[in-house]
Amino acid sequence: EKEEFIYSRLKAKGLEMRDETGQKATLNAEEMADFYKDFLSKNFRKHLQYNRDWYKRNFTITFLMGQVALVRALRWLRWKKKNV
Repeated sequence: EKEEFIYSRLKAKGLEMRDETGQKATLNAEEMADFYKDFLSKNFRKHLQYNRDWYKRNFTITFLMGQVALVRALRWLRWKKKNV
């Protein structure tokens, strides 16, 4: 979609995909912002689901890391208590 958008914008300006030096022509940040706004609007549900899954995974990982830290702290305290 991005390539099609760039191509259509360049074509509307009367430009080719490559400039005189052979480098790929690009659009400025404001023009690309239009594309990203439309893209995110079209894919809102996908991004929402992705973000939910990402937060679930991170919460799970953080929770498990907390459990490991707690078990290690309790083991350390028990070991210290035995040696005193």
